[in-house]
Amino acid sequence: MLNYLKIFSWLLLTFGVVGFLAIVLGFAPEIGSRPAALGLMGVQAAVGALILYGFKLNRLGKLDRKYLLYGGWALIVLLVILGQVWVNISDINL
Repeated sequence: MLNYLKIFSWLLLTFGVVGFLAIVLGFAPEIGSRPAALGLMGVQAAVGALILYGFKLNRLGKLDRKYLLYGGWALIVLLVILGQVWVNISDINL
């Protein structure tokens, strides 16, 4: 399960950075507003980087494997839920 977390973290980081750069270069998102999409891509890249940093701490013996596994997946679930809320709320014209 830890291998899947590492692969998924690399995908989060890569797509977060590429998505952020694409939006900055002018590609408009299909849903939500541009600032919301920029923020979400930034948070996605940060979550991916944070989990990968957790792998480094695990390798150095400063973070238990169990905490990395459960904490990493919890961060991803939280990112997905908050990301959906963020994009949907940004679409509402108040």
